Amino acid sequence: MPKVKITNSSTLQSEILRLKRKSRSLENELGDRVDYFKGNYGKMALNSVIPGSAKHSGWMGIAGKVAKVAWQSSSAKSFATNALMTALEFVGVRMGINLFDKFRKSRSKKKKAKMAATPPEED
Repeated sequence: MPKVKITNSSTLQSEILRLKRKSRSLENELGDRVDYFKGNYGKMALNSVIPGSAKHSGWMGIAGKVAKVAWQSSSAKSFATNALMTALEFVGVRMGINLFDKFRKSRSKKKKAKMAATPPEED
């Protein structure tokens, strides 16, 4: 819709109502998209891990069905969650150590460069 030039209070009120209707329709559209996502996130997640599993074709379809059954099992879900958290913690610790080592080494280099640039004091 083209921009409406607001010249009086009635056009202002009609523009406010139009924008409220538009806002409501956008909220409904967003709600529909969220509902679709809620209904299909399992298939989407499985398809991102095992491409083609959502199509149920060939051995990929079988692997997808096995993964779906495993995902519905609470013990398998708990195991997968624990394994993922352990892997993330390991990566985080390694990255943290590497960052700390880099920081320490750069400070040491700066300190040595500063000491080399400064002439020794004589008594």
